[in-house]
Amino acid sequence: MINVCRLTRRHTDATSQNMPRELEQVKIFSLSIGHGIGTVDFVETIETIEEEAYDQMLKECGAYAQFKLGNLSQYFEIEVFPEHAQKLYHEMPECFLKELFGTLHEGYVILRKSL
Repeated sequence: MINVCRLTRRHTDATSQNMPRELEQVKIFSLSIGHGIGTVDFVETIETIEEEAYDQMLKECGAYAQFKLGNLSQYFEIEVFPEHAQKLYHEMPECFLKELFGTLHEGYVILRKSL
């Protein structure tokens, strides 16, 4: 199963005194593991795709799309930013991902493959 996730919300005021408790915990955790603080992204699964359907779509893609999207089997997660989406859009058959990439002007999409 492939999960299609999209950035739905971004919190950027990490110094606010009115930070919700949940975000304060994320801030503390991030500091403890050495990650920078300043932006917390919230992604949400917006679609799921069967692996067989994904593989079939991939066979119909151009070279760049096969390279970019084909790495999902190796890395189990792919980030698609607007600059990638512009290139992918023209190399893909008609499908949900093509429609999504056609509307991606900010933020990003993550494709995650279940283990």
